Amino acid sequence: MRQRPLRIGVVGLGFASTYTIPALAAHERVAVAGAADLRPAAREHFERQLGGETFERVEDLCASSNIDAVYISTPSELHAEHAIAAAAHGKHIIVEKPMAITQEQCDAMIVAAERAGVVLMVGHTHAYDPPIRAMRSLVKSGGLGPLVMMQTWNYTDLFYRARTAWEMDTARGGGVVWIQATHQIDMLRLIGGGLVRSVRAMTGAWEETRPTEGNLVAYLEFEDGTPATMVYSGYGHFDTGELHFWIGERGQPRDPRSHAKSQTDYLARLEAGIEEEPLREARRYGGGASPNEAPTGLHQHQHFFGLTVVSCQHADLRQSPYGLSMYGPEGKQEVEVEGDPSGFTTMIDEFCESVVFKTVPLHDGHWGAASVEVCLAILQSARERREIMLAHQVPVRD
Repeated sequence: MRQRPLRIGVVGLGFASTYTIPALAAHERVAVAGAADLRPAAREHFERQLGGETFERVEDLCASSNIDAVYISTPSELHAEHAIAAAAHGKHIIVEKPMAITQEQCDAMIVAAERAGVVLMVGHTHAYDPPIRAMRSLVKSGGLGPLVMMQTWNYTDLFYRARTAWEMDTARGGGVVWIQATHQIDMLRLIGGGLVRSVRAMTGAWEETRPTEGNLVAYLEFEDGTPATMVYSGYGHFDTGELHFWIGERGQPRDPRSHAKSQTDYLARLEAGIEEEPLREARRYGGGASPNEAPTGLHQHQHFFGLTVVSCQHADLRQSPYGLSMYGPEGKQEVEVEGDPSGFTTMIDEFCESVVFKTVPLHDGHWGAASVEVCLAILQSARERREIMLAHQVPVRD
């Protein structure tokens, strides 16, 4: 007998929902059955598009008997509150990255889920992308020799796009460490085995109207001694798309002129005194200018969150448009990688398997808390200008 779809309620109909809701709706193992958001226009759009029930209060969505699980996509500072509410009503949980913004919040979420006997999973990060998972498999196999080092770089125009108030406040989960670095941390932790020993980092805030971290450089040392560097700039005059075939984060062609245009538009808004919140609102779910209301993963190429290079004793690996490029004694070889380029299908499959068979997902609460610990260490190291030792890391559960 075919199992009925898992009925998911979406908590928070913001910008990310313009990508996640179509992807959820396209997955055969789930049904998007409801949503909660403060914005009437978003709720009305959801009802027209999907016909599910909508609520203003998250607690009312969680209390609905028509919902089996929730996908939490609210601002990061609210993740713990909403996850704990979902657990209290016996709902399984996927929470967007970062899991939370303090170690205490992560601990409270884990305890709430364990007491309620529900699945708590953290997603979506680019660690789900097929090439990153393929790198993990090749490293784990040992066929290329031991892992030697890892590097991941991403230069974007993040801080020249319209932003909302919480995104510019580190204490509320804003800034590039919380908004973007979790992708890089999850990628490196997955490939490297999960156990980061220490972090040394510096961050910068170079735009007066953006009073939070806009760039970072971090050095991660894993327990086995493997070094890794991660670089992120949201002030990208340079565009790392030049290093990955002008393919963007979601596999789409990237215009080499896009960063310059973003900066020009940003300066024009400043000079004219144009408020950014209405621009951001227009791009949220149901806002009238939503960029993507078709399923993710349908672009021709793999998704690129910047440039990632993984070095083993006998070969170097990097992403290519269709999978991986392997550089070894026989020269460059292409390794084709299959699967939904967005990684979203893999994430939902992992979640459904955990719910149905009562197994622990790879990206469970402890995994998410370990990545949050690295974020906190980056911020602490930058403030105190010293190496930070970690204590809450967990290994990859292959």
